[in-house]
Amino acid sequence: MQTSATTETPQPDLTADAIVAVAVAAREAWRAIALSTEAVDRELTEQTVLKLYADALPDVAPPEIIWCRSPLEAAKLVVEQAGRLGAPARDRVRDLAWSRGRAQLAERLGPREFGRVWQAACGELAPLMSTLITRIATGVEEHDASEEPEDAARRAALRVALTHAVHGQFDAAWLPLYEAAGMAEDLGRMARSAGWWWPFENAVVLTERPLALRLDDQDRLHHGDGPALAYSDGFALHSWRGTLLTPEFGRRLAATTPETIRAEENAELRRMMVEHYTPERFLKESGATPLQEDEAGKLWRVEMGSDEAIVMVEVVNSSPEPDGTFNIYFLRVPPDTRTAKAGVAWTFGLTEDEYQPLRQT
Repeated sequence: MQTSATTETPQPDLTADAIVAVAVAAREAWRAIALSTEAVDRELTEQTVLKLYADALPDVAPPEIIWCRSPLEAAKLVVEQAGRLGAPARDRVRDLAWSRGRAQLAERLGPREFGRVWQAACGELAPLMSTLITRIATGVEEHDASEEPEDAARRAALRVALTHAVHGQFDAAWLPLYEAAGMAEDLGRMARSAGWWWPFENAVVLTERPLALRLDDQDRLHHGDGPALAYSDGFALHSWRGTLLTPEFGRRLAATTPETIRAEENAELRRMMVEHYTPERFLKESGATPLQEDEAGKLWRVEMGSDEAIVMVEVVNSSPEPDGTFNIYFLRVPPDTRTAKAGVAWTFGLTEDEYQPLRQT
């Protein structure tokens, strides 16, 4: 089933507050579009893009339509087949409608009110969309890259190719506002039906959506058992809580064991491995020693050979869950921590003497 965000087309005389209300009501549906991994609707996409071309480039013949499986495959094609594609046309097919719509809204609402409306309608999704676009662009540029001069030239060419892309489903930050104001309907349909796309005078390069797109509870690309973002041609990004990983470490992270944690020399990578394996499981399976216990929790220590020890405080959440149970958490603290209370105090930026938790009654 195709993901959609359907709203009744507003009248052009809607007030600023009414535009915001329509945009906010559609925001969750647009978020679902942005994060969709459903198969694209190729027929609808092709019909829509041909209409966009007919409106923006009426004197140009209908473009050849080329489908690619990922932004990487598309960017490579743009670099390698420039003669086939013709001159870039993003400025006329997409950017002109975007800039005209912004200017019309700013004139209609006034600069101050326009800024308020923009923030209310677009401010929530914009950071996520910007991050995803940047992460994908970085992955495309750095794919199979090395320090060789020819690879540096290739990265530069891919970087230029990326500037001609329209981001499709990841344009979901600003489209709720434009559609609420009765603008950019065809660009909205493109975002609903496909991933990134590249408009040129002779051809348009369209891409599939990703097969997988996984975020954590803070909207960061995140997955420990494989790629956080993956396309059908194999282009993928491994990420742990928003930090991009090499494919090699991503595979090792998915296969983490106490032994591989101990063998990892990089402290930051080892921290990710412990988080993925879970501190509780690592403590149980690696011979951790309980050092001390007080009202704040229990202090555990795992020796790591020639490297610094891993020390954690086991704490129990003071608030019960709906079923009456209490969640247990493990807090990583400095290796020289001597008491559980000192460890918990450190997480708050306090000394042991300064930390005075309220007693539960």
